[in-house]
Amino acid sequence: MKIKVLKIRISEESQTSDESLVNDFISRHNIVNMNSKLVQDEINYWSVLIYYQEKSEQSNSNKMSIDSEEELSEEEKIIYNKLKDWRFEKSKELQQPPYIIFHNKHLMSIAKFKPYNLQDMEQINGLGESKIKRYGAEIIEILENA
Repeated sequence: MKIKVLKIRISEESQTSDESLVNDFISRHNIVNMNSKLVQDEINYWSVLIYYQEKSEQSNSNKMSIDSEEELSEEEKIIYNKLKDWRFEKSKELQQPPYIIFHNKHLMSIAKFKPYNLQDMEQINGLGESKIKRYGAEIIEILENA
């Protein structure tokens, strides 16, 4: 496992490009866990610590993943929106940006494949053991009530 530290500056001129760099890194690697901390300095920024594996280090050929909302049915889009609402509330509770909890791609994959238990969640590309332990039960409950 490797680590990467990225910075997202909280300013109109930098935030979008910094977020794009983080999202690009996330899409190119298998994310095991992420943590963030708001650093208040001359320029405020989020420091994002990412634990990851190179794509080649872990075989994902049989793991499920989707890349676009267009791949979701209307019913799956409703579930996806419920998951995004849950993530937003969780991010406020934990005082972390929403993408630290789950990336949109992960939520779309969960909505599409609707895992029934924690073992099924392991089959979704990009969901590491720590995220499943931390949030899996809540995700399963959302799916059961959707």
